[in-house]
Amino acid sequence: MKKYIFENKDLTKSFTILVGVLAVIFRLCLSYTQFATIYPPLAPIDDDLMTRAAMSIVNGEWLGEYSYLTISKHAFFAVWLAFLHVLGVPLLVGNMALWAFASLCAASALAPAIKKRYARLGLFLILLYNPAASACYATRIYRDAVFPSLCLIFFAGVIGAGLRYKENIKKLLPYYAMYGVSFGCVYLCREDGVWVLPFFAAAFLIVEALLIAEKQPFIKKAASMLLPFAASAAIICLYCRQNYTHYGRFIVSDFTSKEFKFAYGAMTSLKQDDWDPMVAVPSDVREDLYANIDFFAPVKQALEDPLLKGGYYNEKHGDFTSGAFYWALRRALSDLGYYENAQTSKEYYEKLTLEIQSLVDGGILETQNGSNRLRKSVTPPIKAEYVPAVLAETFAGFRCVIGFSQCDPMAERAVGTEEEINRVADFINQQGATACIPYTDTPYLSPVRAVTHAFMRAVRVIYSVLIPIMLAITAMWQIKTLLADISAKTFNSDSLLNIVLLGIIGMALLRCRMIAFVEVSSFGIGTYVMYLSTVHPLVILYSFIGTAKTFEY
Repeated sequence: MKKYIFENKDLTKSFTILVGVLAVIFRLCLSYTQFATIYPPLAPIDDDLMTRAAMSIVNGEWLGEYSYLTISKHAFFAVWLAFLHVLGVPLLVGNMALWAFASLCAASALAPAIKKRYARLGLFLILLYNPAASACYATRIYRDAVFPSLCLIFFAGVIGAGLRYKENIKKLLPYYAMYGVSFGCVYLCREDGVWVLPFFAAAFLIVEALLIAEKQPFIKKAASMLLPFAASAAIICLYCRQNYTHYGRFIVSDFTSKEFKFAYGAMTSLKQDDWDPMVAVPSDVREDLYANIDFFAPVKQALEDPLLKGGYYNEKHGDFTSGAFYWALRRALSDLGYYENAQTSKEYYEKLTLEIQSLVDGGILETQNGSNRLRKSVTPPIKAEYVPAVLAETFAGFRCVIGFSQCDPMAERAVGTEEEINRVADFINQQGATACIPYTDTPYLSPVRAVTHAFMRAVRVIYSVLIPIMLAITAMWQIKTLLADISAKTFNSDSLLNIVLLGIIGMALLRCRMIAFVEVSSFGIGTYVMYLSTVHPLVILYSFIGTAKTFEY
């Protein structure tokens, strides 16, 4: 038995695979015992939008009949959801299988730096049982449940290729495939999917510099690192072609399309009477537009519709907040008939942009910075006044991540009619939490579910203690390695790994900062783990690598 398990002070390959397979099976079983969060009436532009799009895909209708919501979001998740439905795989089990694959990619990518099988197995397991991957937000029928998996596969591909930069191109192909295919999916999953590119850009420059410094044939290898983006482009173009076939627009979404970004950006460029950090297009700016643009004036009455206003208006701020106004605007224009098809909406926004530019050029309207150049973005203008709040929220988000806050596995109570809930549950092959403990909103758990949820909660507590300690150990390993390199004036494999770790923790902080800016300028809902879910695997990866290097022998 001992011979089967150990060889040369390491685990045997067969035993490592056995443990990994059993761990995955158990993790999938845990996911199967979880409830899915089903509440169609509460998430018309989120969960319900993706579910309806997936149902349309299964029916051969792509994303469904065109409206102001149909192609408003990058909808890779709808494709994934339809894929799981066709296979008959329960949603949470399918999502966890993808997460297990991402964890395997990460462990495999680091083989040149973490040479012992037991250490790589440890990395795989600690990623696999990441509490955030089974947190309440991950039980929703929404894209953020798979976005961390896609991002981790991308990072694994880039790291795997970077650590093997001396190998021949054939050995790099699996890692090229990882970050090539995954980037296409990452981009199609969320509108901010391009956030992963700084990691690749830094890796590309570092590898190219190393190839030149070591006098290796760098041109062919450096060029080959860009080839996977051909695969990404093919995936994205295939998606855009579907939109063109069904809606006449070769775009990923009409929210991130040029005409909408330009029109919305033009509105956020205009001078405001009283700046509110949470309101990008306040009522005084809208009044100026109503008074000077005849075809925009009807929007005022449409925005006052009780059903529309009740869903988007913020009483605390006395206006539509930034994260709500663009949806309210699209809904208002839809009510006015401008979303009859994808062309009519496109033409409206182009006309609106031209009219605002004309008013600014004519001196009738002023911009916030006095320039005649209008913004071209759906994000609020970045101001110095945001800095303190963004910094505070960045660190609040990072604390939330390393402490695994909001990572309880209990799904939210199902909301909707019995028909609505059953329709969704049947499509995703997973039950919603329809039975609750009397006089509470807490879902009732069977004895088996109670045990599995207790286990996942215990794991969360362990991670909340262990990861901060490992994070500190890794930081000390980095400092020690850097000082040793400076003293000896050398650059070795540990030096390269140190750079990788800087990149990983840098991307984690970048994501926290991005989400912090959106929170303080648009959402105002407080720190929410769903938007930080891509940071958890990066923190785990960073913490484990440095700790493993500290205690390796």
